[in-house]
Amino acid sequence: MKVTKTVKYNYNLTEETLEKDIDKFINESRKGYFSRDSKHSSIGLRTIRQYFRILQEKFENNKLEECMYCYHKLILFLFDSSIGNDKTNFGYDDLLAKISNNFDKFIKNYFICLLKNCNIKELSEKIAEYASKLQEYEFESDKNILLKNLNEEQLKELEQRLLSKISGMTKKDEDKHDILYFLVELAGKQKDKNKCMQLINKFEGILDSEEIEYLRDEYEKH
Repeated sequence: MKVTKTVKYNYNLTEETLEKDIDKFINESRKGYFSRDSKHSSIGLRTIRQYFRILQEKFENNKLEECMYCYHKLILFLFDSSIGNDKTNFGYDDLLAKISNNFDKFIKNYFICLLKNCNIKELSEKIAEYASKLQEYEFESDKNILLKNLNEEQLKELEQRLLSKISGMTKKDEDKHDILYFLVELAGKQKDKNKCMQLINKFEGILDSEEIEYLRDEYEKH
């Protein structure tokens, strides 16, 4: 994306599609083009916000397949960037909060796109990748959209497919921990205490006993 400034900033895609433009931006970001972004007119942040504006317009015009691929790339990249999981360093304390005071709305759009375009196998692959990058982030819309749109059989198949992703999980497999946390939270949303406890038990030997007891106490309330 090319950013120019006259009276105000203007944004023009430099690639033939939005998806390719996002790919280019991500590649440039990982080369350090937007390091210490606030010292350079926040061009990186402005560009990210503009991508989400374009995606919102496409979403409202029902271009959901295109939106799905773009949201997937952009959101997962921002998860990594916000916690320093790649070489990108925009230099903001809370990148997602700088982008929007309601980042959950982008998550909601993304999950609607997933449900409209993916079968259960494809959905589980995308969600596993998404959940494995959540780290400290937690959103309401992702689980709410799943529960609203999937029937009991579909939810069960999704759960089994996600559980297969954590096979052989060790203490060092933080990405797998996050997938299991996601499943625990999903069961909590279903008010299924037994399932919550069964899932939490899978952390035995992985997390400290204090952490496991904290989780059990937390979900006993559901």
